[in-house]
Amino acid sequence: MAAEMSRFVREALVAPRAAPVSATSALTRWQRTWFPGPVMGAISLVLLAVFVFAIWRFFDWAIVHAHWTGPSSESCPDSRGACWAFVISRWKPWLVGDYPSDQLWRAWTCFAAFALFWTWVVRRADGASLQRVLVGFVCMPVLFFLLLLGGGVLPFVPPTRWGGLLLTLVVTLATFATALPLGLLLALGRRSRRLPVVRWLCIAFVETMRSVPLLVILFIAATLVPMFLPRGSNVDLFSRALAAFALFNAAMAAEVFRGGLQSIGRGQLEAATTVGLSDFNALRLIVLPQAVTAVVPALVNIMIAVIKETTLLSVIGVNDLLGAVETGAKSPGWVGDANILTSGHVFLALIYLAICWGLSRYSRRLETAR
Repeated sequence: MAAEMSRFVREALVAPRAAPVSATSALTRWQRTWFPGPVMGAISLVLLAVFVFAIWRFFDWAIVHAHWTGPSSESCPDSRGACWAFVISRWKPWLVGDYPSDQLWRAWTCFAAFALFWTWVVRRADGASLQRVLVGFVCMPVLFFLLLLGGGVLPFVPPTRWGGLLLTLVVTLATFATALPLGLLLALGRRSRRLPVVRWLCIAFVETMRSVPLLVILFIAATLVPMFLPRGSNVDLFSRALAAFALFNAAMAAEVFRGGLQSIGRGQLEAATTVGLSDFNALRLIVLPQAVTAVVPALVNIMIAVIKETTLLSVIGVNDLLGAVETGAKSPGWVGDANILTSGHVFLALIYLAICWGLSRYSRRLETAR
């Protein structure tokens, strides 16, 4: 009987085969998506026509009739085309603000370092650990502050002279680097069972910050906080705004981390205690690595939100990228035509679109790699 059955048992391994390929062509799938029926097909055609018309009007305004060079508003005599001369002639304010020209190499070094770091982050293997990435995001703003501020052998440059894209980059990285540890501590404190006072304080802080608009918190930091500071203290507006950004986004990150911590079953903690791990070691070795990995896409979304929130800095007088564009439109050489400010805003929107779209694609990649 055994000899009879052995004739039907395969002794060699089956060679791996590729996944079956769908027989449906790309054109057929496209037709099913956009034209599944007469009504949806008509709606798709209308939307396509509107899209083509809008793209052509924008192309005609931004390229065909655009004004590219010139030192003042006289270079843009009409509003038929974009005034890119305004953007090109004022590259330094919107890029680095009022940073000293003889020290611009420090700003270029920060831009180059971030570009190299982000290239490394994007080109990493999908299964690689994210610990080095998070450490890099925490350490990078510290190094940027040391280089940009100077002191010692380098001339001191106060943050009041920073501006434009450089200020937006520094604020985003500094907020991300401070909000993540604070948010994690708030999430852990909110889950504490042994310290009810700490738990209720964390809950009160998170819920209060989440219930108040960021603009209100910035106004409080700009106008109300100096009244409570000791006499003689000199905390500049930039530092107060940065603290407001960090506290507000720490509350947002706390909810993200809390969701990640709740995704870890109590069975894992009980298993950790049975093998002799303390509560701290179980948290450090078992819970946090899984929880942080699970919420990385949500943390990228927080970074996207922080980038867009930096535009509120111009409301309280900090010269970010939006503030640099609006200040340039009010300068003597460019004041006048509304098309100049419109061109600056469109340019600003394209920059934010490119940055946020790249981050969202990276977040999508992290989600699919999990």
